[in-house]
Amino acid sequence: MADKPPEEGYISVVDDEPEIFELLKWDSSQTHKQHEQRSLEKAKSPEKKLPKAKEDVDPFDLTDPAFIETYRLSKDLARGLCEEIKPVMPDSTKSIEFSVECKVMAALSFYASGKYQKSVGGKTDPSITQYFVSTAVMQVTEAMNHHSIVKKYIHFPHLRNERDIIKTSFYMKYGIPNVVGCIDCTHVPIARPDEDQKRHFNKSYHSKKVQIICDSDLNILSVEAKPGGSYSHDTILNQHAVRIDLESLNNSGEQCWLIGSPHYSQKPYLMTPVPRITKKSPVSPEKYYTNIHTQTHLAVTETIKHLKSRWKCLQATCNKQFDPQTVSMLVVACCVLHNICNRRGLPVVPMTQTEERLEAMKQKVANSPISRKQVEDPNGVQARAMLVDRLWNERRVPPEPCTGPKKRQKKEKPLETHPPPQMSHPHQMMQQHMQHEDPNKRPRIVMNNPTYSLAMAPGWGHYPQH
Repeated sequence: MADKPPEEGYISVVDDEPEIFELLKWDSSQTHKQHEQRSLEKAKSPEKKLPKAKEDVDPFDLTDPAFIETYRLSKDLARGLCEEIKPVMPDSTKSIEFSVECKVMAALSFYASGKYQKSVGGKTDPSITQYFVSTAVMQVTEAMNHHSIVKKYIHFPHLRNERDIIKTSFYMKYGIPNVVGCIDCTHVPIARPDEDQKRHFNKSYHSKKVQIICDSDLNILSVEAKPGGSYSHDTILNQHAVRIDLESLNNSGEQCWLIGSPHYSQKPYLMTPVPRITKKSPVSPEKYYTNIHTQTHLAVTETIKHLKSRWKCLQATCNKQFDPQTVSMLVVACCVLHNICNRRGLPVVPMTQTEERLEAMKQKVANSPISRKQVEDPNGVQARAMLVDRLWNERRVPPEPCTGPKKRQKKEKPLETHPPPQMSHPHQMMQQHMQHEDPNKRPRIVMNNPTYSLAMAPGWGHYPQH
Protein backbone atom coordinates (compact mmCIF):
# COMPACT_ATOMS: atom_id res chain seq x y z
CA MET A 1 0.00 0.00 0.00
CA ALA A 2 1.42 3.32 -1.05
CA ASP A 3 2.08 5.80 1.65
CA LYS A 4 -0.35 8.64 1.84
CA PRO A 5 1.27 11.90 0.76
CA PRO A 6 1.81 14.31 3.61
CA GLU A 7 -0.68 17.04 4.07
CA GLU A 8 0.22 20.64 3.31
CA GLY A 9 2.22 22.19 6.12
CA TYR A 10 3.20 18.76 7.47
CA ILE A 11 6.83 18.33 8.55
CA SER A 12 8.28 14.89 9.20
CA VAL A 13 9.89 14.36 12.56
CA VAL A 14 11.45 11.04 11.45
CA ASP A 15 13.61 12.19 8.56
CA ASP A 16 16.21 14.63 9.88
CA GLU A 17 17.20 15.94 6.46
CA PRO A 18 14.62 15.30 3.75
CA GLU A 19 15.88 15.60 0.19
CA ILE A 20 13.64 18.50 -0.60
CA PHE A 21 15.08 20.43 2.33
CA GLU A 22 18.57 19.58 1.16
CA LEU A 23 17.83 21.02 -2.27
CA LEU A 24 16.22 24.12 -0.83
CA LYS A 25 19.15 24.66 1.56
CA TRP A 26 21.71 24.23 -1.24
CA ASP A 27 19.80 26.60 -3.54
CA SER A 28 19.43 29.23 -0.80
CA SER A 29 23.13 29.11 0.13
CA GLN A 30 24.25 29.37 -3.49
CA THR A 31 21.93 32.28 -4.12
CA HIS A 32 23.17 34.03 -0.96
CA LYS A 33 26.83 33.56 -1.99
CA GLN A 34 26.21 34.94 -5.45
CA HIS A 35 24.42 37.96 -3.95
CA GLU A 36 27.37 38.62 -1.60
CA GLN A 37 29.87 38.36 -4.46
CA ARG A 38 27.90 40.85 -6.55
CA SER A 39 27.57 43.30 -3.65
CA LEU A 40 31.30 43.06 -2.97
CA GLU A 41 32.12 43.66 -6.65
CA LYS A 42 29.91 46.75 -6.64
CA ALA A 43 31.52 48.08 -3.48
CA LYS A 44 35.08 47.63 -4.70
CA SER A 45 35.11 50.43 -7.22
CA PRO A 46 34.04 53.38 -4.99
CA GLU A 47 36.41 52.30 -2.17
CA LYS A 48 39.41 52.89 -4.41
CA LYS A 49 38.32 56.45 -5.09
CA LEU A 50 37.54 57.36 -1.47
CA PRO A 51 40.04 59.69 0.21
CA LYS A 52 42.10 58.57 3.15
CA ALA A 53 39.99 58.19 6.26
CA LYS A 54 40.49 60.55 9.13
CA GLU A 55 41.40 57.66 11.41
CA ASP A 56 44.26 56.75 9.07
CA VAL A 57 46.04 60.06 9.63
CA ASP A 58 49.12 59.91 11.83
CA PRO A 59 48.71 62.37 14.75
CA PHE A 60 52.23 63.65 14.17
CA ASP A 61 51.19 64.64 10.62
CA LEU A 62 48.81 67.23 12.08
CA THR A 63 49.80 70.85 12.16
CA ASP A 64 51.36 72.07 15.40
CA PRO A 65 48.28 74.10 16.50
CA ALA A 66 45.92 71.20 15.70
CA PHE A 67 48.16 68.76 17.54
CA ILE A 68 48.29 70.95 20.65
CA GLU A 69 44.54 71.52 20.55
CA THR A 70 43.89 67.77 20.38
CA TYR A 71 46.56 66.42 22.73
CA ARG A 72 47.51 69.62 24.66
CA LEU A 73 51.22 68.76 24.36
CA SER A 74 53.53 69.76 21.53
CA LYS A 75 54.97 67.04 19.31
CA ASP A 76 58.41 67.04 20.91
CA LEU A 77 56.89 66.94 24.42
CA ALA A 78 54.65 64.01 23.42
CA ARG A 79 57.61 62.07 22.01
CA GLY A 80 59.65 62.84 25.11
CA LEU A 81 56.81 61.69 27.36
CA CYS A 82 56.60 58.38 25.49
CA GLU A 83 60.29 57.74 26.01
CA GLU A 84 60.14 58.82 29.64
CA ILE A 85 57.30 56.58 30.78
CA LYS A 86 58.28 53.58 28.65
CA PRO A 87 60.46 52.02 31.43
CA VAL A 88 57.67 52.33 34.01
CA MET A 89 54.74 51.20 31.85
CA PRO A 90 52.91 48.17 33.35
CA ASP A 91 52.64 44.92 31.43
CA SER A 92 49.85 44.84 28.89
CA THR A 93 46.74 42.82 29.67
CA LYS A 94 45.80 42.45 26.01
CA SER A 95 46.84 39.62 23.73
CA ILE A 96 47.79 42.10 21.00
CA GLU A 97 50.58 44.47 21.98
CA PHE A 98 50.37 48.15 21.04
CA SER A 99 53.21 50.60 21.09
CA VAL A 100 53.72 52.98 23.99
CA GLU A 101 53.21 55.86 21.57
CA CYS A 102 49.75 54.58 20.65
CA LYS A 103 48.76 54.23 24.30
CA VAL A 104 50.07 57.67 25.24
CA MET A 105 48.17 59.30 22.38
CA ALA A 106 44.98 57.54 23.46
CA ALA A 107 45.45 58.67 27.06
CA LEU A 108 46.24 62.28 26.12
CA SER A 109 43.16 62.41 23.91
CA PHE A 110 41.01 61.19 26.81
CA TYR A 111 42.58 63.57 29.32
CA ALA A 112 41.97 66.52 26.99
CA SER A 113 38.40 65.69 25.97
CA GLY A 114 37.09 63.59 28.84
CA LYS A 115 35.60 61.19 26.29
CA TYR A 116 36.65 57.84 24.91
CA GLN A 117 37.65 57.65 21.26
CA LYS A 118 37.21 54.53 19.15
CA SER A 119 40.37 55.25 17.24
CA VAL A 120 43.64 57.03 17.76
CA GLY A 121 45.01 59.14 14.96
CA GLY A 122 47.58 57.26 12.95
CA LYS A 123 46.45 53.78 14.02
CA THR A 124 44.51 51.75 11.46
CA ASP A 125 44.42 48.52 13.45
CA PRO A 126 40.74 47.52 13.66
CA SER A 127 41.23 46.22 17.21
CA ILE A 128 41.73 49.79 18.49
CA THR A 129 38.40 50.09 20.23
CA GLN A 130 36.94 51.85 23.22
CA TYR A 131 38.10 48.95 25.35
CA PHE A 132 41.65 49.50 24.15
CA VAL A 133 41.46 53.23 24.90
CA SER A 134 40.20 52.61 28.44
CA THR A 135 42.97 50.06 28.99
CA ALA A 136 45.57 52.45 27.59
CA VAL A 137 44.31 55.26 29.85
CA MET A 138 44.67 53.07 32.92
CA GLN A 139 48.18 51.93 31.98
CA VAL A 140 49.47 55.40 31.11
CA THR A 141 47.87 56.87 34.23
CA GLU A 142 49.54 54.25 36.39
CA ALA A 143 52.88 55.02 34.76
CA MET A 144 52.40 58.76 35.25
CA ASN A 145 51.89 58.12 38.99
CA HIS A 146 55.26 56.42 39.34
CA HIS A 147 57.19 58.12 42.12
CA SER A 148 60.10 58.95 39.80
CA ILE A 149 57.80 60.81 37.38
CA VAL A 150 55.83 62.63 40.07
CA LYS A 151 58.96 63.65 41.99
CA LYS A 152 60.54 65.07 38.85
CA TYR A 153 57.65 67.37 37.89
CA ILE A 154 55.84 68.09 41.20
CA HIS A 155 58.28 69.22 43.85
CA PHE A 156 57.70 71.35 46.95
CA PRO A 157 60.80 73.48 47.70
CA HIS A 158 62.84 71.78 50.40
CA LEU A 159 66.10 73.68 49.80
CA ARG A 160 66.69 77.24 50.99
CA ASN A 161 67.67 78.56 47.56
CA GLU A 162 64.51 77.06 46.01
CA ARG A 163 62.34 78.78 48.59
CA ASP A 164 64.16 82.08 48.11
CA ILE A 165 63.44 81.99 44.38
CA ILE A 166 59.72 81.46 44.98
CA LYS A 167 59.60 84.12 47.71
CA THR A 168 61.29 86.67 45.45
CA SER A 169 58.89 85.92 42.60
CA PHE A 170 55.81 86.41 44.81
CA TYR A 171 57.21 89.63 46.28
CA MET A 172 58.05 91.09 42.87
CA LYS A 173 54.60 90.28 41.46
CA TYR A 174 52.32 90.96 44.41
CA GLY A 175 54.38 92.83 47.00
CA ILE A 176 53.93 90.33 49.83
CA PRO A 177 57.07 88.77 51.39
CA ASN A 178 58.00 85.24 52.55
CA VAL A 179 55.33 83.48 50.46
CA VAL A 180 56.30 79.95 49.35
CA GLY A 181 52.96 79.05 47.76
CA CYS A 182 49.21 79.59 47.42
CA ILE A 183 46.89 76.83 48.60
CA ASP A 184 43.27 75.88 47.91
CA CYS A 185 41.06 72.84 47.30
CA THR A 186 38.82 71.76 44.43
CA HIS A 187 36.34 68.91 44.01
CA VAL A 188 36.64 66.25 41.29
CA PRO A 189 33.55 64.01 40.93
CA ILE A 190 33.75 60.22 41.21
CA ALA A 191 31.40 57.28 40.81
CA ARG A 192 29.42 56.31 43.87
CA PRO A 193 31.88 54.15 45.84
CA ASP A 194 31.01 50.79 47.32
CA GLU A 195 32.77 51.73 50.55
CA ASP A 196 33.33 54.96 52.46
CA GLN A 197 30.37 56.69 50.84
CA LYS A 198 30.00 59.10 53.74
CA ARG A 199 33.66 60.12 53.52
CA HIS A 200 33.33 60.97 49.81
CA PHE A 201 29.95 62.70 49.88
CA ASN A 202 30.18 66.52 49.92
CA LYS A 203 26.50 67.34 50.62
CA SER A 204 25.76 67.33 46.89
CA TYR A 205 27.65 64.52 45.12
CA HIS A 206 30.53 62.09 45.62
CA SER A 207 33.95 63.54 44.95
CA LYS A 208 37.63 63.70 45.75
CA LYS A 209 38.72 66.91 47.44
CA VAL A 210 42.04 67.82 45.86
CA GLN A 211 44.46 70.13 47.67
CA ILE A 212 46.78 72.09 45.37
CA ILE A 213 49.72 74.37 46.22
CA CYS A 214 51.21 76.49 43.43
CA ASP A 215 53.86 79.16 42.90
CA SER A 216 53.48 82.59 41.32
CA ASP A 217 54.02 81.14 37.82
CA LEU A 218 51.03 78.77 38.22
CA ASN A 219 53.26 75.69 38.54
CA ILE A 220 51.89 73.02 40.89
CA LEU A 221 54.25 72.44 43.83
CA SER A 222 52.14 69.92 45.71
CA VAL A 223 48.97 67.92 45.08
CA GLU A 224 46.98 65.77 47.49
CA ALA A 225 44.20 63.87 45.71
CA LYS A 226 43.31 61.08 48.16
CA PRO A 227 40.92 62.79 50.66
CA GLY A 228 37.19 62.40 50.23
CA GLY A 229 34.85 65.24 49.42
CA SER A 230 33.51 65.54 52.98
CA TYR A 231 36.84 66.65 54.48
CA SER A 232 37.40 70.29 55.38
CA HIS A 233 40.28 72.41 54.10
CA ASP A 234 41.97 72.48 57.51
CA THR A 235 41.67 68.74 57.99
CA ILE A 236 43.42 67.97 54.71
CA LEU A 237 46.26 70.41 55.41
CA ASN A 238 46.74 69.21 58.99
CA GLN A 239 47.25 65.65 57.70
CA HIS A 240 49.72 66.71 55.00
CA ALA A 241 53.51 66.63 55.24
CA VAL A 242 53.77 70.24 54.04
CA ARG A 243 52.37 71.42 57.37
CA ILE A 244 55.19 69.71 59.25
CA ASP A 245 57.83 71.27 56.99
CA LEU A 246 56.40 74.79 57.34
CA GLU A 247 56.04 74.52 61.11
CA SER A 248 59.64 73.39 61.48
CA LEU A 249 60.90 76.18 59.21
CA ASN A 250 59.01 78.88 61.11
CA ASN A 251 60.17 77.47 64.46
CA SER A 252 63.76 77.58 63.23
CA GLY A 253 63.49 81.28 62.42
CA GLU A 254 62.76 81.26 58.66
CA GLN A 255 59.41 82.86 57.87
CA CYS A 256 57.54 80.84 55.26
CA TRP A 257 53.86 81.40 54.56
CA LEU A 258 51.13 79.92 52.46
CA ILE A 259 48.35 82.15 51.14
CA GLY A 260 45.02 80.45 51.83
CA SER A 261 41.34 81.18 51.23
CA PRO A 262 38.86 82.10 54.00
CA HIS A 263 38.02 78.38 54.31
CA TYR A 264 41.30 77.96 56.18
CA SER A 265 41.89 79.12 59.74
CA GLN A 266 44.75 81.51 60.47
CA LYS A 267 48.06 79.81 61.38
CA PRO A 268 51.62 81.06 61.84
CA TYR A 269 52.51 79.42 58.50
CA LEU A 270 49.19 80.20 56.73
CA MET A 271 47.90 83.69 56.00
CA THR A 272 44.17 84.20 55.51
CA PRO A 273 42.10 87.39 54.89
CA VAL A 274 41.13 89.56 57.83
CA PRO A 275 37.52 88.73 58.76
CA ARG A 276 34.70 91.18 58.11
CA ILE A 277 36.63 93.25 55.56
CA THR A 278 34.50 94.09 52.51
CA LYS A 279 34.75 96.38 49.51
CA LYS A 280 32.77 99.05 51.38
CA SER A 281 35.13 99.04 54.34
CA PRO A 282 37.09 102.29 54.76
CA VAL A 283 40.74 102.45 53.81
CA SER A 284 42.84 100.89 56.56
CA PRO A 285 45.92 98.69 56.99
CA GLU A 286 43.66 95.64 57.28
CA LYS A 287 41.84 96.42 54.05
CA TYR A 288 45.13 97.11 52.26
CA TYR A 289 46.44 93.71 53.40
CA THR A 290 43.21 91.96 52.38
CA ASN A 291 43.36 93.47 48.88
CA ILE A 292 46.94 92.27 48.37
CA HIS A 293 46.05 88.87 49.83
CA THR A 294 43.12 88.49 47.42
CA GLN A 295 45.26 89.38 44.40
CA THR A 296 47.96 86.93 45.47
CA HIS A 297 45.48 84.10 46.08
CA LEU A 298 44.29 84.42 42.48
CA ALA A 299 47.42 82.47 41.50
CA VAL A 300 46.03 79.17 42.81
CA THR A 301 42.55 79.99 41.49
CA GLU A 302 43.99 80.45 38.00
CA THR A 303 46.10 77.32 38.38
CA ILE A 304 43.05 75.16 39.12
CA LYS A 305 41.14 76.82 36.28
CA HIS A 306 43.95 76.15 33.79
CA LEU A 307 44.27 72.57 35.04
CA LYS A 308 40.62 71.80 34.38
CA SER A 309 40.56 73.78 31.14
CA ARG A 310 43.43 71.75 29.68
CA TRP A 311 42.28 68.39 31.00
CA LYS A 312 38.51 68.22 30.77
CA CYS A 313 38.45 64.76 32.36
CA LEU A 314 38.68 66.58 35.73
CA GLN A 315 35.62 68.74 35.15
CA ALA A 316 32.31 68.26 36.91
CA THR A 317 30.70 66.45 33.97
CA CYS A 318 33.31 63.66 33.82
CA ASN A 319 34.74 60.87 35.97
CA LYS A 320 31.35 59.70 37.16
CA GLN A 321 32.28 56.21 35.94
CA PHE A 322 35.60 56.00 37.81
CA ASP A 323 36.25 54.66 41.29
CA PRO A 324 37.94 56.86 43.92
CA GLN A 325 41.42 55.38 43.50
CA THR A 326 41.37 55.84 39.72
CA VAL A 327 40.24 59.45 40.02
CA SER A 328 43.08 60.19 42.45
CA MET A 329 45.57 58.80 39.95
CA LEU A 330 43.98 60.77 37.10
CA VAL A 331 44.36 64.00 39.10
CA VAL A 332 48.06 63.39 39.76
CA ALA A 333 48.70 62.49 36.11
CA CYS A 334 46.98 65.65 34.90
CA CYS A 335 48.94 67.77 37.39
CA VAL A 336 52.19 66.34 36.01
CA LEU A 337 51.06 67.16 32.47
CA HIS A 338 49.96 70.64 33.58
CA ASN A 339 53.47 71.44 34.80
CA ILE A 340 54.98 70.08 31.58
CA CYS A 341 52.74 72.33 29.48
CA ASN A 342 53.01 75.35 31.77
CA ARG A 343 56.79 75.36 31.91
CA ARG A 344 56.95 75.21 28.13
CA GLY A 345 54.42 78.06 27.88
CA LEU A 346 51.86 76.16 25.82
CA PRO A 347 48.48 77.86 25.34
CA VAL A 348 45.50 76.96 27.51
CA VAL A 349 42.29 75.92 25.80
CA PRO A 350 39.65 77.95 27.67
CA MET A 351 36.41 76.52 28.98
CA THR A 352 33.17 77.34 27.29
CA GLN A 353 30.72 79.53 29.17
CA THR A 354 28.56 76.51 29.90
CA GLU A 355 31.49 74.52 31.26
CA GLU A 356 32.68 77.43 33.37
CA ARG A 357 29.26 78.08 34.88
CA LEU A 358 28.64 74.40 35.58
CA GLU A 359 32.07 74.03 37.18
CA ALA A 360 31.55 77.09 39.38
CA MET A 361 28.12 75.85 40.43
CA LYS A 362 29.43 72.37 41.25
CA GLN A 363 32.26 73.79 43.36
CA LYS A 364 29.93 76.14 45.20
CA VAL A 365 27.46 73.46 46.23
CA ALA A 366 30.27 71.07 47.17
CA ASN A 367 32.09 73.47 49.52
CA SER A 368 30.61 74.03 52.93
CA PRO A 369 30.03 77.68 53.92
CA ILE A 370 32.81 79.39 55.82
CA SER A 371 32.44 78.49 59.46
CA ARG A 372 31.95 81.38 61.86
CA LYS A 373 33.36 79.27 64.68
CA GLN A 374 36.85 78.92 63.27
CA VAL A 375 39.46 78.74 66.00
CA GLU A 376 42.41 80.88 64.97
CA ASP A 377 45.85 80.28 66.40
CA PRO A 378 46.85 83.27 68.60
CA ASN A 379 50.40 83.06 67.28
CA GLY A 380 49.00 83.09 63.75
CA VAL A 381 46.86 86.16 64.46
CA GLN A 382 49.90 87.92 65.87
CA ALA A 383 51.99 87.02 62.82
CA ARG A 384 49.26 88.34 60.51
CA ALA A 385 49.03 91.61 62.49
CA MET A 386 52.77 92.12 62.09
CA LEU A 387 52.47 91.48 58.36
CA VAL A 388 49.55 93.94 58.09
CA ASP A 389 51.64 96.69 59.69
CA ARG A 390 54.65 95.90 57.52
CA LEU A 391 52.67 96.01 54.27
CA TRP A 392 51.00 99.28 55.28
CA ASN A 393 54.33 100.92 56.10
CA GLU A 394 55.96 99.63 52.89
CA ARG A 395 53.01 100.24 50.59
CA ARG A 396 54.06 101.31 47.12
CA VAL A 397 50.70 101.76 45.38
CA PRO A 398 47.22 102.72 46.60
CA PRO A 399 45.24 99.74 47.88
CA GLU A 400 42.53 100.40 45.29
CA PRO A 401 43.90 101.18 41.81
CA CYS A 402 40.54 102.54 40.68
CA THR A 403 40.79 105.51 43.04
CA GLY A 404 43.70 107.08 41.12
CA PRO A 405 41.90 108.09 37.91
CA LYS A 406 38.94 109.46 39.88
CA LYS A 407 41.20 111.80 41.85
CA ARG A 408 42.83 113.09 38.69
CA GLN A 409 39.47 113.75 37.11
CA LYS A 410 38.38 115.80 40.11
CA LYS A 411 41.54 117.89 39.91
CA GLU A 412 41.33 118.43 36.18
CA LYS A 413 37.61 119.19 36.08
CA PRO A 414 37.78 122.75 37.52
CA LEU A 415 40.51 123.61 35.01
CA GLU A 416 38.31 122.64 32.08
CA THR A 417 35.16 124.41 33.18
CA HIS A 418 34.46 127.86 31.73
CA PRO A 419 31.61 130.28 32.35
CA PRO A 420 29.01 129.94 29.65
CA PRO A 421 28.93 132.84 27.18
CA GLN A 422 25.66 134.68 26.82
CA MET A 423 23.25 133.55 24.12
CA SER A 424 25.61 130.77 23.03
CA HIS A 425 23.64 127.71 24.03
CA PRO A 426 20.75 126.62 21.74
CA HIS A 427 18.53 125.99 24.73
CA GLN A 428 19.10 129.51 26.04
CA MET A 429 18.42 131.02 22.62
CA MET A 430 15.16 129.12 22.39
CA GLN A 431 14.10 130.23 25.86
CA GLN A 432 14.98 133.88 25.14
CA HIS A 433 13.06 133.70 21.88
CA MET A 434 10.03 132.34 23.71
CA GLN A 435 10.28 135.18 26.22
CA HIS A 436 10.09 137.84 23.49
CA GLU A 437 7.19 136.08 21.79
CA ASP A 438 5.16 135.75 24.98
CA PRO A 439 6.09 138.48 27.47
CA ASN A 440 3.23 137.49 29.79
CA LYS A 441 5.10 134.37 30.91
CA ARG A 442 6.82 134.40 34.27
CA PRO A 443 10.53 135.15 34.30
CA ARG A 444 11.27 131.81 35.97
CA ILE A 445 10.78 129.95 32.70
CA VAL A 446 13.90 131.54 31.27
CA MET A 447 16.13 130.35 34.14
CA ASN A 448 18.91 128.10 32.94
CA ASN A 449 18.76 124.44 33.78
CA PRO A 450 22.18 123.51 35.29
CA THR A 451 22.12 120.10 33.65
CA TYR A 452 22.21 121.69 30.21
CA SER A 453 24.79 124.41 30.86
CA LEU A 454 28.03 124.62 28.93
CA ALA A 455 29.89 123.83 32.12
CA MET A 456 29.17 120.16 31.31
CA ALA A 457 30.41 120.42 27.74
CA PRO A 458 34.01 119.32 28.44
CA GLY A 459 32.64 115.96 29.65
CA TRP A 460 31.01 115.37 26.28
CA GLY A 461 34.17 114.75 24.35
CA HIS A 462 32.38 112.88 21.58
CA TYR A 463 30.10 115.85 20.77
CA PRO A 464 31.23 118.30 18.09
CA GLN A 465 32.28 121.70 19.31
CA HIS A 466 30.77 124.79 17.68
